[in-house]
Amino acid sequence: MESVGILGVGQAGGNLAEIASSMGFQTALINTNKRDGIVNTKVERKYFVPGYNGAGQDRSIGLKAVNDNYREIVDFVKNSFKKIKLLLVAFSTDGGTGSGMSPLLIDLLLEHMSGVNIGAIPIVPDRNVLTGNRINATECIEELSKINSLSSVFLVDNDQMRKLNPQSSKHQIYLSSNQQVMEAIKSVLQVTKKSSFYGNFDETDLMNILGTRGVTIISSAAITDAKTTSDVTSKIQQSWATSVFCPVESTGVIRAGLIYEGPEKMAKLINVPSIFERIGEPIELFEGTYFSESDPTVTTILAGLAFPSRRLHALEESLEKNKDRLQNLVKKEHTQKYESKIAWASTLKAKPQERKPSTVTSKLDKYQK
Repeated sequence: MESVGILGVGQAGGNLAEIASSMGFQTALINTNKRDGIVNTKVERKYFVPGYNGAGQDRSIGLKAVNDNYREIVDFVKNSFKKIKLLLVAFSTDGGTGSGMSPLLIDLLLEHMSGVNIGAIPIVPDRNVLTGNRINATECIEELSKINSLSSVFLVDNDQMRKLNPQSSKHQIYLSSNQQVMEAIKSVLQVTKKSSFYGNFDETDLMNILGTRGVTIISSAAITDAKTTSDVTSKIQQSWATSVFCPVESTGVIRAGLIYEGPEKMAKLINVPSIFERIGEPIELFEGTYFSESDPTVTTILAGLAFPSRRLHALEESLEKNKDRLQNLVKKEHTQKYESKIAWASTLKAKPQERKPSTVTSKLDKYQK
């Protein structure tokens, strides 16, 4: 995994970098809270922004942390990764540190790490998150989408895991999402080390795909029980909708990879035009074919996709529906007060008697009969 580095920003990013470390990737993490990052024991290179104790889900604090320390942060990143071709910055979009820091940090790294493609692994929250998280996520993704020269953006969708495992805890959802995205990236990197008489998918092919600006997904489809070309096509397209990444919503893939592993007889059922009919044929397609007796699997990499507007609008719908109520809540925070209706009752409270000054003579006279 020498050619790809994973930089985790914030707690979610650090947890993903932890899994990446266990898989052999070069990793590092950045956090505004030492207590969050110190638990990621497998990540050796860590930078804790001085003078901060977390961001409290406030993106402006994460942004300020980069503004105040960008030279040190950029130097830390440059010194943490050696001979990589692609750096993927991983972070949650709905928090404070990762969401606030990452877009600006990525923009800076693009200026200071020449020869290295910079991409992102933003984690999109599930639909059950509350208002503040929704605002953070939409702001962060909008900023990310406007960065020029940005390579692949792997939009990890926690909602996908929630659909498959509705009874799972948050921790289980997060762990499963992180594990699956890193396994997907690792699996295609491992393919580039294989050899075949029938067409190799090498590292240059992969880097050409992952260097594409836009959204990227990686998915695998088991086609063991497929009987026809239509069956294979259906299973591959279904894998795009059920992967750990945001589902494909529109046409317009720019570059793609298609890797087949399995018996030779099943390869005959793969029809490229049919597979890409729904989303449009890519400008470039890089293929790899590896015959074996293992269960037949087709892995596809789609790069250059548009940001999934329907999925992202789902985060905004609740905000739009409750716009007036939310605006009134903000106004109320600064104006609310309580007016008592029994202000007159304060006169009923016990008060110390007032001693009126007088002379000894007057007191003596008072008691004369």
